[in-house]
Amino acid sequence: MDITIIVAKVLGVYSVVAGLFLIFKGRSLAHMIHDFLEHPAMLYLTGVILIFLSSMYLIQYNIWDGTFKTLITVVAWLTMLKGVMYIFFPKVLNDMAITKYRKSFGLFGVIAIIAGIYLFFLV
Repeated sequence: MDITIIVAKVLGVYSVVAGLFLIFKGRSLAHMIHDFLEHPAMLYLTGVILIFLSSMYLIQYNIWDGTFKTLITVVAWLTMLKGVMYIFFPKVLNDMAITKYRKSFGLFGVIAIIAGIYLFFLV
């Protein structure tokens, strides 16, 4: 099985679970992010792990052919960007997640579930 298909299926499961969390427990997310941002070592470690995992994928499979593989590549680049943001600009992530998008968590949850179902079942 191609590694991209495995990554798509894992991202699909993760997206469905994350989407369900945003829909049903989205109100607790602001508190979780606030607690998370109070621990600089956790922010750094999370950023390093995200950069490491995304760069491992991108070094081997940076594919821009217009298929589902492109979607996986975009997710990998966004994951790397998020890792960099955790290391250098954690407060910006807090402001974006809590202040700007708090009212849209349910919509983001539905989008994540749809994307997850697509990645898991249709790929």
